[in-house]
Amino acid sequence: MKSLMLMRCLVFLSVGWTPGRSDSVPPGASSFPAQGLAARYPRDAGIERDARVIFAENFEEASLETLWARWETISDKPGMTFTGDVPAVSAGRQSLLMDRTQGAGAALYRRLKNANGGFGYDRVFARYYVKFDADCGEIHHFGTCLGGNLPATRWPSVKAGQPTDGAKSFWSGIEPGGASWTWDFYTYWCEMRGSPPRGQTWGNSFIRDPQLTVKKGGWICVEQMIRMNEVGDTDGEQALWIDGRLIAHLGKGFPKGLWIFDKFTPGKGGEGVRWNATEGGREKFIVPAGGAAFEGFRWRTVKELNVNYVWLYVYTQKPDGHRIKVWFDDVVVATDYIGPIQTR
Repeated sequence: MKSLMLMRCLVFLSVGWTPGRSDSVPPGASSFPAQGLAARYPRDAGIERDARVIFAENFEEASLETLWARWETISDKPGMTFTGDVPAVSAGRQSLLMDRTQGAGAALYRRLKNANGGFGYDRVFARYYVKFDADCGEIHHFGTCLGGNLPATRWPSVKAGQPTDGAKSFWSGIEPGGASWTWDFYTYWCEMRGSPPRGQTWGNSFIRDPQLTVKKGGWICVEQMIRMNEVGDTDGEQALWIDGRLIAHLGKGFPKGLWIFDKFTPGKGGEGVRWNATEGGREKFIVPAGGAAFEGFRWRTVKELNVNYVWLYVYTQKPDGHRIKVWFDDVVVATDYIGPIQTR
């Protein structure tokens, strides 16, 4: 619970790219099939039995107590209810509503157990359906979030304002962008960029697309991927799909773009600026038109750290009375690309 309180201060890092240029992704980078494993399981029937699936949650339990027993850390139980509002493609009869009117917000967190009896994997995909109420208030932070702690903890263990220790932790979420209501990443890792006035790391953003707005009032299929780096390299990756469309894929050498402190804008060149932690000040630099290659992710500095948890939550610092209503359904976590639910 103490670590959950630390969560309340989070600010994630983001990364983005408009896909469709296969020559932008170098050999050795992750590639993704046109259809995911969901295509083999119409309406997700039996998908939880696929050997590639790590965990699946369709919120069809008979009671909230039974649901909570499947997760390891739960916050704001009064803010969670089952409802009959489900995606049109779903075979289920109910979803989970996180309805915040006071406090920080509801959350579900659990570790990802592997076949060896431990926790974690070197590549993980998480697909989930989410719906924001048409009148949903601004959200400070939001997940599904994938990340890792070493050792793997039964609760979120995060610290805002500074890079993670590459031998201990990292995390990345997909967020609806606060007041702007645009999708982006929210990522912490050991080589994240800082911002003025003291070089704090309040999270880096990477998509930076004002047209990528969140569609309130309807169900949205969101999927994210994290691939761990080899120790000693920056070849880690992450990717994002919205409704089955690849929105962003970042790794060593791709895409090209420009850093302005903690914000990476794909396709942009010109004058950039970074925080020089050694000198404690700003440092300007110039990159060619179209941008410079993204450095990739050094998620870890030791082999034992991997992707070992999934975390669903809503969080706000707004005063009591600020209403947040978000539905979750049909969560699948797997080692391969999942894709949206197929009806046949």
